[in-house]
Amino acid sequence: PMKHHICIQDDYVTFDGEMIPLGKLIIERELTKAINEILDTIVHKIGQGEVVVCGAGDAKRMLGRKLEDRLGRKVGYE
Repeated sequence: PMKHHICIQDDYVTFDGEMIPLGKLIIERELTKAINEILDTIVHKIGQGEVVVCGAGDAKRMLGRKLEDRLGRKVGYE
């Protein structure tokens, strides 16, 4: 299975190179709304592949935890 990368930058997130215009600053400010929008965009593309979340700050852990809830399994962190 494929390994997916989610990288959180200040102003955007990339998922396997695809840019999503919601980043760390928005995630930390509008927590639930921003994370749900990001997850709605990417979860259906993940399938059974391994997922790695990279980036800085609390946003990485918050997004990772919500993603684990949605997927029902652990994700990795870099």
